[in-house]
Amino acid sequence: MANAKSTSENSKDNANRFFDGLIKIFFAFFKILKEGLKTKCYKRHENYALTGSVVLWACVMIYQNKHFKLVDYLPYDMQLPAAKIISVIGDYRLMGLSTLSIIVCSLLFAGFASYKLIQKYQKALDNINLKSGLGDNPKVVSVDKDSNRTRILVKSIGIGEERYKSKLDDFRASLGQQVESVNYLDKDNRFLEISLAHHLLASNVNYSEIITNAKKPYSFVVGQSLKNAITENLEDVPHYLIAGSTGGGKSVAFKSMLLGLLETSKRIQLYIFDFKQVEMNEFAVLPNVKVIKNEHEASMLLEGFVKEMDKRYQKLEEIGEKKINPDRDKLPRIVVGIDECSDLLGKVKKDHPNFKAMERAKRCLNELSRKARASGIHLIFATQKVDMNSIDTQIQENLEGRLSFRMNTIENSVRVLQNNKSYYLPSIPGRAIWKKGANYTEVQCPFISDDELKKRIEVLKDKFSKEKVTMLEPPKEKVEDEKADLYKDGGKHK
Repeated sequence: MANAKSTSENSKDNANRFFDGLIKIFFAFFKILKEGLKTKCYKRHENYALTGSVVLWACVMIYQNKHFKLVDYLPYDMQLPAAKIISVIGDYRLMGLSTLSIIVCSLLFAGFASYKLIQKYQKALDNINLKSGLGDNPKVVSVDKDSNRTRILVKSIGIGEERYKSKLDDFRASLGQQVESVNYLDKDNRFLEISLAHHLLASNVNYSEIITNAKKPYSFVVGQSLKNAITENLEDVPHYLIAGSTGGGKSVAFKSMLLGLLETSKRIQLYIFDFKQVEMNEFAVLPNVKVIKNEHEASMLLEGFVKEMDKRYQKLEEIGEKKINPDRDKLPRIVVGIDECSDLLGKVKKDHPNFKAMERAKRCLNELSRKARASGIHLIFATQKVDMNSIDTQIQENLEGRLSFRMNTIENSVRVLQNNKSYYLPSIPGRAIWKKGANYTEVQCPFISDDELKKRIEVLKDKFSKEKVTMLEPPKEKVEDEKADLYKDGGKHK
């Protein structure tokens, strides 16, 4: 009697396990279909065309009754039942079933790899035993992989960022990969992005250690890549753009670029437009650096640079050369660095007090970006985001070297790099994408503290004070006249 009861209970357990397995398979089936719909593979137009052509072929075969020929390939004892089943189903129903089968099979094929990947990282998350107050586990929503990084999007309601960070060692052991960063999504704090690096790039690079790689005159260090330190010079790339959201490292990169140019160059002049009026004061003590803090003086100086460019081209024509050589021609390279360039180039109405100055600046910068390369005059723009309101499109087209830090939106990344690479950067200060031509490289830009910057500038002060430096100056009377215009019309702009 006891044996019979035990057998009955075993049968029940087996039946329950069987149905539980069926339910799991059922849900897995639909999850794979969903992943198939989300994959880039299935969204490509050629795959739509391929699926459509296979479906059309199946329909034509059925319509012409050629599908019965498939029965001939079956074993003899199965041919008659198969033919009867096809006849009972009917042609149009068979068309529908064939079409549905082909679509489902293609979705299963497209989504299986993605599903397996999500299951892999979900299991790794489950292994570290993180739960919310209600006992819910974090859920992996999507996994995006490229050559050096895996980004896991996790729905994490009720589990704080710090709890993930406290279990980083467990997570590494569970995944077998380096965890680069863990951050909430800015647009929705219910979701968290975990960035895994296949090969870990240094998260901190000191300026003093990396600047030794800049050996050419008029060069600077962009940053450290996985392979080596990347350096650039003004002769190869004349104009630059630095962009990135607040806190990403844009201002530090701008300063380290200017400092690198000063330290590696003999004949160079820097004109830094600092409309915040406090960011670039350290450089102002150097005899070959001029810091400009208002739009009117900046626009007048830019007019002076255009005239200087024309003079230099006239000199090149006289001596039969194609570009300025600072040593041969005894002329310095002129670098114009514009911090937060939207303050100077942004769109304003005609009644705005700085309208004249800003329009003049746009015209001059447009001309310099197009024509100044061979004259030894170079432009460096720094801004939080790039659009027509911050930098004119014609100017953007001539900025060959681009350094983009983490962007808050894909649109901002696309405007700077023509792709979404900087949107997917981990939230590590100093991490950026360097674009030169068609090449994109992820780099860690050098960090320099304020104290080190001041010490290095003191050394440069001794270096350049020995040389006679004549800086370009805006005509003072013109600047004063234009400022006086602001108080006309009954103090409208006062």
